[in-house]
Amino acid sequence: MRVLLVQRSLSPPGGGNAVAAWMAHALAERHAVTSLTATSWSPGDTNAFYGTAIPGDRVTRRVIPPPLSWLARLPEHRGYRLRMCAVLRYARPLADRFDLMVTADNYGAFARPGIQYLHFPAALQPVPTRLAPIVNLYFAFCDRLIGIPWAAAAANLTLANSKWTAEGLARLSAGGDKPAGGDKPLGLSTVLYPPVIDPGDGEPWERRSNTFLCIGRFHGSKRIELAMSIVRRVRAGVMPDARLVIVGSAVDREYTQRLHALAGNDRDWIEFREDLSRAELNALMGRCRYGIQAMAHEHFGMASAEMARAGCIVFPHASGGSVEVVGHDERLLWQSEDDAVARIGAVARDSAARDAIRARLRTHAATFSTERFVAQFNAIVDDWERRHQGERHVS
Repeated sequence: MRVLLVQRSLSPPGGGNAVAAWMAHALAERHAVTSLTATSWSPGDTNAFYGTAIPGDRVTRRVIPPPLSWLARLPEHRGYRLRMCAVLRYARPLADRFDLMVTADNYGAFARPGIQYLHFPAALQPVPTRLAPIVNLYFAFCDRLIGIPWAAAAANLTLANSKWTAEGLARLSAGGDKPAGGDKPLGLSTVLYPPVIDPGDGEPWERRSNTFLCIGRFHGSKRIELAMSIVRRVRAGVMPDARLVIVGSAVDREYTQRLHALAGNDRDWIEFREDLSRAELNALMGRCRYGIQAMAHEHFGMASAEMARAGCIVFPHASGGSVEVVGHDERLLWQSEDDAVARIGAVARDSAARDAIRARLRTHAATFSTERFVAQFNAIVDDWERRHQGERHVS
């Protein structure tokens, strides 16, 4: 088949881009693939960071032209829908040249049904919580920019990154989020867990340090300041030599500066590491004992899964898809700062529990492997091809 992968970016970092990269990896093995992105990307750089093996000579790369390409320069947390609409605008006239259109950038308003991968249970057309007239004008402008109603995304085959996301979409559907244009109610989705690269076994437990890793974009939604507070209290209690290494990319400079200010008097045990290479990140995870993720309603938790595969004991917030990442292990899941400190202390004091948790986490997290993702995604695409054989468009 001829496949158009519509994505704002295929460059690292980011979990959504990781999914798109592994989609490109899987598709390029069996199909003629073209990517349409807001910025140029290098298969070599993407492969090095995500562990993919995308053949540069098998993927045709197209980038949206100016003036809309400038939208890609907006901060990651600003104007998401507008930036995606800029890419979708240039995907629309290309539709007839391809047999399938795919995106890992959540909803894709395509000229005809394709496949979309959702990372969180967002309403197709969310109800504004404030400034409704302005927000609705923004939505209308986005539709005009694409040339297709955003509601067209309801006709796509929807893949969800976790059961939590799929259940959230189903609740939205039951609540009436069923826009015109779809052949099925929004929310009936197939769960396809993201591809989690194997970082290797790392060091034996006795050679690792009592270091907590907090990995992710430096953005307020990650609640990194809460992770700092939790580890500070753990140091004051059961683990006086505990350290915290905060790893990620400064997508929100203001928030990043605030974190540095909060860590000002604790730099002897708090360290920031930005934009690590894949090899550096894997080595770091292999030297540390613990991971902590403080985001509420984390959609899946790629970093938590990677840390678990690397042999870390990970303590995520008891919400969202993170619960699935650690196999619903109540010993690791926490609701409040006090709860987190208590659960970490209980595990730290019990060596037998630590060994059992590590072994269970490694086995469970391996079910999110890249190999499993590729096999399941290929099967989904094969099934889509069989069901749409009579709908090929030829330009």
